[in-house]
Amino acid sequence: MNYLIDEQQQLKELEPLFRQLSEQSGVVAVDTEFLREKTYSAKLCLVQLGINKHQYCIDVLAIDDLSLLIELFADEKVLKLFHAARQDMEVVYQTLNVLPKPIFDTQLASAFCGGDMQQGYGAMVLERTGVELPKTQSRTDWTRRPLSADQIEYAGDDVAHLEELYRQTRQLLEDNQRVEWYQQEIESYYELDKYIIDPALAYKRLSGGSLNIRQQHALRAMAEWRERTAQKRDIPRSWVIRDDKLYELVTQQPKTEQEIRNMDVFGRKSVVYLAPLALEIMNNLEASDERLWLKVDPLTKQQKAICSSLMAELRNISNTLGVAQGLLGTRKNIEHLFRHRSSKRLLQGWRKEHVGETLLARIEELEI
Repeated sequence: MNYLIDEQQQLKELEPLFRQLSEQSGVVAVDTEFLREKTYSAKLCLVQLGINKHQYCIDVLAIDDLSLLIELFADEKVLKLFHAARQDMEVVYQTLNVLPKPIFDTQLASAFCGGDMQQGYGAMVLERTGVELPKTQSRTDWTRRPLSADQIEYAGDDVAHLEELYRQTRQLLEDNQRVEWYQQEIESYYELDKYIIDPALAYKRLSGGSLNIRQQHALRAMAEWRERTAQKRDIPRSWVIRDDKLYELVTQQPKTEQEIRNMDVFGRKSVVYLAPLALEIMNNLEASDERLWLKVDPLTKQQKAICSSLMAELRNISNTLGVAQGLLGTRKNIEHLFRHRSSKRLLQGWRKEHVGETLLARIEELEI
C-alpha cells in the first residue's frame, strides 16, 4: 500500500513505526526522487520508505520539520536498503545533512556475485521476482505539485521490492563468500569527502598536464571561482562557464574585458558581470613554481598493447572470481598501474591480492 506523506502531522504519526524499527533492529527500504538539471546540487523532492510491505512517500518540499526522517537515517540500529546508493546518499546528505548508516546496496551486492555492475532496479526486480515495473514516470518533473496518483504509485514501486532483493543478494554474498569484500567496499560509501564539494579542490576534477605552470595555477584559481559562483547562485557549474571555455580562457590569458567578450566564453548576458570578475582573478594570480599536474606523455603503440593485454587479464580475473569486471577496475586504473606501478584502487583491500598483484606480475612478464 502506498501512502503520500505531505503534512507535518502525517510524518509525526510515523514516529511509533520508526521507534519500533529501532527497537527491533529492523530494515527500511529507501529511494529518493530529485531534480538536478537547473541547480548546483540535486534538489531533493521525495523520499520513499518501504516498511513492512507498505510504502511511505514523504514529500520533503511540503514538510518543514524533517527531524524524524533525519533521526531514522542516523539510527545505526536500522539497516537502510538502497539500490545504487551513491546518488541517493549524496542528495540526502547535501539536503538533510545526515548520511544514512548503515546501508545495504543491492546493486553492489549483486556485482560481487557476477551481476551487472550497472543493472538498474527495474531490471533486477524483473530478473529476481518476475515483476515488471511501469516506466511511465521515469522522466517526470518531481518538483511540480500536486503529485499525481501515478507518480505516487511509481515512487512507491521503487522501494516495494527492495527488501526481497536484499534477502536474495545478501544470501548470494554468503553463498559466494563475498561478505567481507562487500563490507570493505561499502565502508567507502560513508566517507564524507565523497559528498562534500570543496571549491578549493575543484581543479582536481580537471586535467592540466599539457598546460604550463602559470596556466595550471590560473586553471586552479578559475575552477575555484567557478565552483563558488555556481554554489552561491545555485546553478550548474557549466552555466557559469563550460570546461572547454575555461581551458580556452586560461590558455589565452586575455588582458582586457573586451578580449574576454570577444572570446565568447560566457553567456551573452552573464559576460557583463562575469568578465570583470574573471579578469580580476587572472590579473591578481600569484603562481608558484609548483606543478599542479604532471605532464603525461601518450602511451606508445607497444604500451597500449600491454594495457590491452592487462584488460584481457582483468576479464579473466572477473570470470574466475565471479565478480563484475567494472567492480574490479577500469582501463584508467590499468593505465595508472602500468605507468606508476601503484594504484589506490587496485593495490588496496581485497583487490590487492586478487587483482593488483596479479596484474603487476603480468606487467613484468609482458615487459621482458
